[in-house]
Amino acid sequence: MHRFASLISDFVQQKPTRLPILVSGTAITLATVSASITVAFGLHHNGALFIATALFISCAIAIPAGIIHYLREVEIAAHQEKLQELAATDALTGIMNRRTFERLAEKERARMARSGETAAIILFDLDWFKSINDNFGHAAGDEVLKTVAGLAGGVLRRPLDALARWGGEEFAILLSGVTSEQAYAVTERLRRIIDVAAFENIAPGLSVSASFGVTSFTANTPLRHALSEADRALYEAKKEGRNCTVCRTDTEQKVIALMR
Repeated sequence: MHRFASLISDFVQQKPTRLPILVSGTAITLATVSASITVAFGLHHNGALFIATALFISCAIAIPAGIIHYLREVEIAAHQEKLQELAATDALTGIMNRRTFERLAEKERARMARSGETAAIILFDLDWFKSINDNFGHAAGDEVLKTVAGLAGGVLRRPLDALARWGGEEFAILLSGVTSEQAYAVTERLRRIIDVAAFENIAPGLSVSASFGVTSFTANTPLRHALSEADRALYEAKKEGRNCTVCRTDTEQKVIALMR
């Protein structure tokens, strides 16, 4: 019995690449065990009893082994799914990371080519974030990032809208099926939400604002160009004094909104 338990334990620990060898070995073992038992008890003289006994012994070993193998495969699949999830998201905020965002944005461009819709990319950056870390500590800074991610996620409405942590204190938003005016309205709403949000529960005296760069684009706009335009708009928002929104279209038009 101890040997059987050891065999099952070894089975559970096998890597998928060794399964063919393991299956072959199990089949040989079943045949050997069945034959040994039937011969030892003289059952091989009775053909029907021999077959019945062999089948019973085989099932007694094969069924538990099969169940364990199935559970092991489920465990491996769940582990792989978790790894894929971790690779697609930002560890701190739980939202998607930059690479995942870019893949999704490319898929959106392909969909836009069929639908004829336009979309928008928003890049926004928390103002004076280094000062927040310096004055209130990095733990407070992390809480600010998580809070802002939650606030930003709250303004997304369409199923294909997306939010990502772009890096450091910078975030990216994809708004699907919107005009420039609609994208600007969403951006300004988020800017105001962050500006008036209560961050004092994180640290007394803490306030947060953000600067936003927005660009609208079509299916014919390369993603790198749309991202570059949004980044330029964000840079201009910083130059304008922060806590504001700068919009650019893919035709180089610019609208500046200063609403502090």
